[in-house]
Amino acid sequence: MGPGTTIQLGTFGPATQASRQGRNQNPSSIIHKDQSSRLASTPLSPFPPAPPPRPQFCLRLRRPSFGLTMEDVAGMIFSGPEFKKMDENMRMLTVDVFKAIPRLTVSTAAPLASAAAAAAPDGVDRISRLPLGILHNIVSRLPAKDAARTTALAKRWRRVWHSVPLVLVDAHLLFDRSVVGRGHGSTQSCEMGLESWYAGLFRILDAMGTLADNVSHVLAAHPGPFAFVYLAGNNMLYHPDKSELWLKLLAAKGVKELVFVNLASKFDDELPIPAELFKCIALTKLYIGTWCFPDTSTSDLPPTAAFPYLRELGLCNLVIKDEDLAFVLDRCPVLEKLMITRGRWPVCLRIHSRSLRSVQVCMAIVPEINVVRATRLERLFLWEAWGWGDRDLTNMSSKVKIGHAPKLRFLGFLVPGMHQLEIGNTAIMVNTKASPNTTVPSVQMLGVQVKLGTHFEARMLPSFLRCFPNIETLYVQSENDDFKFWGPKTGGTSKAINLKFWKDAGPIECIQRHIKKLVLREFRGRKSELDFLKYIVEHAQVLEEMVIVMTHGHLPSDNLGAKLRIFMASAKWANGCCKMMVFKSPFEQEGTAWCYLRGFDFSIEDPFDVSKCREDKCAAH
Repeated sequence: MGPGTTIQLGTFGPATQASRQGRNQNPSSIIHKDQSSRLASTPLSPFPPAPPPRPQFCLRLRRPSFGLTMEDVAGMIFSGPEFKKMDENMRMLTVDVFKAIPRLTVSTAAPLASAAAAAAPDGVDRISRLPLGILHNIVSRLPAKDAARTTALAKRWRRVWHSVPLVLVDAHLLFDRSVVGRGHGSTQSCEMGLESWYAGLFRILDAMGTLADNVSHVLAAHPGPFAFVYLAGNNMLYHPDKSELWLKLLAAKGVKELVFVNLASKFDDELPIPAELFKCIALTKLYIGTWCFPDTSTSDLPPTAAFPYLRELGLCNLVIKDEDLAFVLDRCPVLEKLMITRGRWPVCLRIHSRSLRSVQVCMAIVPEINVVRATRLERLFLWEAWGWGDRDLTNMSSKVKIGHAPKLRFLGFLVPGMHQLEIGNTAIMVNTKASPNTTVPSVQMLGVQVKLGTHFEARMLPSFLRCFPNIETLYVQSENDDFKFWGPKTGGTSKAINLKFWKDAGPIECIQRHIKKLVLREFRGRKSELDFLKYIVEHAQVLEEMVIVMTHGHLPSDNLGAKLRIFMASAKWANGCCKMMVFKSPFEQEGTAWCYLRGFDFSIEDPFDVSKCREDKCAAH
């Protein structure tokens, strides 16, 4: 080790609160126990089940300074009757959907029922004297029931809710008597002489009707426009007329942001979302979950069907065909953010866009991802994205093609044992040499998942790295060599993966000249990992930081940490000023991690760094 090289021990990031497979979660949490292996028991599944117990987790979203997390709303939904009717597979998939949909902008933290406690001692109503724009802002952040009841506060408030774009979260319409007591609002409205449709609306929302009926009443009563509508509390199979009605109302009243999740009870419940969705032309953000996408070749769609203002699209747990996905993407001329997660049917993604900036494909079967031409694409994230594969969960290969993407800076996680990489028209093979036709010089941050001790995967890694000569930050998720899924049935030769193996691979430009930071997660202390790290530090001339995160159950100060420090001390570091930092894993089990928020937050410089993704630490917006 060079004279300037230092070693730092500690815990990687704050004490992150994350879920891993097997963790027992409170039903109100949106964190899930991964039960992917149980999909194998689903007889009507059209594709091979997801890989079993490859430990994985997805981080829960932080609690914003003002508003609700998805966990808060999910707690309301998950404690409801529809969620309790689901089979085990659908519960797992539904929880994953809730982790992907965006956070809310309304708050139940200070209901109007407690407003009297904060009254000024002199009795002066200063809030009502605020500028009208501020009153609009206040009302727009309240749940629908509380927002409507502001009409009873004072004369100046009577028309505020009516003139504010509606924010509706159906979970707030569940029968929560602790938030809005019987008589508060509607009775007071009558006493104040507000003989308007508001009073009728209050009585409706307090009545013992269904959640679907309450949603219908609110959507019909408010004149619009709708700023944000979140509908995720109903199994729409039991309300076949409601989904079409709601979309018609939303389209007529100019909904801007929409989350529409169907709480299906069974995996094979394939309910089509009405084609009226395409009439919501004012949408800027759209997330739909657990639906069958309309058949665009036969649906009664107008030739001009499009989403001209849509900038963010989330397709969660959908049954959607290749041609229908292509149809919707072609009709989103300003789309910047695309997420595909937990698809229930294999779908190929073809990206030909002048507007897309970030694409996330997570926990989905995607046989091919083809970036044909994407002049603004900056981020392409693949997390647990695999191919079709065989019934024994092998040969789950997926093609990743990168054509014209001059601004692509963030890419990963590529899996050498599963992803067949193509640059331009060239398939990347073992010993593929770097050339202008096989490189993507714009990529600065790359993530890979690789079994460093498995010859089939390790021999592909140098070829992958040569395709990205200007990488400055490299994330390596070290996978367990004992995990035998997704790769070919035969692992090829059993040659030893040692230091000589890496040296024989030849020069790799990004390692020698550009990599400044290396992060290796899930370090188990295997010889293949140590040899890989030694090869890096002996050839990376500008490496400034090497971060090693131990696998769960080990500490930097235990025997495994000591083994690492002793071994690395024998290396001839190419940069004697490089710092090696060894951290305890902040998570409860081994596996990969991902944060959807960071993937879409362009202000974050390192979307792969999930060490701070906890409720009060995540910097994502």
